[in-house]
Amino acid sequence: MNIELRGILKVIFAEEKINDNLSKKEIVITVDHDQQYPQDIVCQALNKKIDDLDGFKMGDMVSVNCNLRGKESNGKYYNQLLLWQIKKI
Repeated sequence: MNIELRGILKVIFAEEKINDNLSKKEIVITVDHDQQYPQDIVCQALNKKIDDLDGFKMGDMVSVNCNLRGKESNGKYYNQLLLWQIKKI
């Protein structure tokens, strides 16, 4: 499922190396920043998509397209937003 987020790039975390084949970098997008209850949404860039974050800085207005993923592990359920495109607006 594709989700588009439009908002302010609030946080860019350092890249994390999970193992030899997997690295990730998380960002936080503040959506509804002009509303009473803005929301901070975490999105992950994996492997080659990490390079797509070059040139962006905190405070940039961005449009982020993500894939929503869900999984179950040991009876608990998790959601994940995986970045596939980011643009300045």
